[in-house]
Amino acid sequence: MNSRERVLAVLAGRTPDTVPIIPVLDGYYAPRVIDRPNDECFLDGACMAEALAAAFDRFGYDGALAEMGLGSEPNVLGCPVEVEGHDVPLVVGTVVDEPADIDRIGVPDPWADGKMEPVERLVELVGSRGVVLGSVRSPFEYAATVRGLYEFMTDFYRDPRFVQELIEAVKPATVAVGRALAAAGADAIVLKDSFASCSMISPEHYLEFAWPAEAEAIGELKSFAPVILHICRNSMPILAEMARTGADALEIDSPVDLARAREAAGSGVILKGNIDAAEVIGKGTAADVAAAVKEAMEAARGAGGFILSTGDSIPVFAPEENIKALVEAGREYGKYEN
Repeated sequence: MNSRERVLAVLAGRTPDTVPIIPVLDGYYAPRVIDRPNDECFLDGACMAEALAAAFDRFGYDGALAEMGLGSEPNVLGCPVEVEGHDVPLVVGTVVDEPADIDRIGVPDPWADGKMEPVERLVELVGSRGVVLGSVRSPFEYAATVRGLYEFMTDFYRDPRFVQELIEAVKPATVAVGRALAAAGADAIVLKDSFASCSMISPEHYLEFAWPAEAEAIGELKSFAPVILHICRNSMPILAEMARTGADALEIDSPVDLARAREAAGSGVILKGNIDAAEVIGKGTAADVAAAVKEAMEAARGAGGFILSTGDSIPVFAPEENIKALVEAGREYGKYEN
């Protein structure tokens, strides 16, 4: 199998020749591969697509993560974003300051201003050989972004109805961006719900506020492409509920034990994860990386399907030899018996 066939086999519920490898190597790290500044690539879609494709080719993993154009995805809902001088785009203002502001939110055009051009270009560069994953924020994360995270979480207690109405108002944006990503050629959609982590909110608040719209959005997105649900840091208390969203795969971060995650999620969902991006890939040795990969394979490569990945974005300070070690160890320990 080639890389593309390998990943598509897992997403279709079939056993590949070896565990696919798709680290979270995104616009935070990729520009250094072509020796270009991060802010330049975030503002230039062709630069970003070139960087992501170059990383795919240099390290030899099985799928590339697309970045949208014009700085970052939050600006599809009008969030002011600052790019120049930063490694990653920063949201520097809000759109919704009070309940009446919800009326400002409409369904965005994800194709406007060339936002999908980097996705289409990345598909041209790598799509015949590997898969391309597009990513979009969940309704919960979009709501937190347009409101401001602190105010949004304070509203859980101050005005929970406002929270629900805001999440409902931004849900069409999640679906619109996901539809556009699939139309641009993305093979799967990563639904990012980082703020729903149990490192940030309680499991009860996850079920009350994040889960309903998350599940509804996944139901719609799956009509366009397979969906991978990403929740950062500690998601162990909500893994069973994450599996109930209907997502095809769950992207698990490093604080979660993969064996326990498999037990909680069941065999009907693919797991993607969960090598520690900062401590192991960023600061460890190649031997540390290989040991972590071996442990992950032993825990998760069995029933249900597994994609080897980092738990979160590879940091810009990660040495190249550690990314190479991730792929080499993945190939060594990920083989399935014929």
